[in-house]
Amino acid sequence: MMARVLDPGESYAGRAPGVVPVNLTIDRNAYELLQRHAAGKKTYGRLLSRLIYEHDAREAVRQQVREQLRTLIGEEGPPVG
Repeated sequence: MMARVLDPGESYAGRAPGVVPVNLTIDRNAYELLQRHAAGKKTYGRLLSRLIYEHDAREAVRQQVREQLRTLIGEEGPPVG
């Protein structure tokens, strides 16, 4: 039996809508940390998603701080970042 090709946006059976399966490669040390911090293989995606959201939020805060510093020291000041 051949596998059915999914239509764009169609999710796999048993997966929540909005979940995208991703095949990725990480180094061995990162994988060991992932195993240590995730409760099990089924929670790897949840942990990685959470880390990505937190990283994005921190980057947004850093950008706001950079903009505030530029405003405080003026555009002619040394570059920040």
